[in-house]
Amino acid sequence: MPTEDEMTVNERRKYLKRMKPLYLKAKKAERSRLLTEMEQVSGLHRKSLSRLLHAQSLERKSRQKPRKPNYGAEVEEVIVQVWESLDYICAERLTPALLTMAQHLARFASVKLTGEIEEQLQTMLRLAQETIAVLQEVILLCR
Repeated sequence: MPTEDEMTVNERRKYLKRMKPLYLKAKKAERSRLLTEMEQVSGLHRKSLSRLLHAQSLERKSRQKPRKPNYGAEVEEVIVQVWESLDYICAERLTPALLTMAQHLARFASVKLTGEIEEQLQTMLRLAQETIAVLQEVILLCR
């Protein structure tokens, strides 16, 4: 997350879109001055700026191929059952309770919890931020 002084990626792109025509029309000495200015404003290196300014487009490229799901259908079933048993709480609150609640439900045979699924749930707990995104995606598909 950028601090107050740093520009976001989108802000940098907007700035470069405005500067690109000036840069392309300028002579060599003026280009150098513009690069120095853009370097100070955006925080990017001169070579990066040069590449961006000479590119066909300054639009950000979307991901070429979608990410593969990290967890299987069995894990998703466990997540959904835990989520439903906890009365459809948000992903941020579901994450810390996921493993313990799954183990609790497994004692009552409400959830089929194998060693592999339990291991994957433990991995999800270690990677809390990514887990929240995964859980939000699973929850979104169930709504």
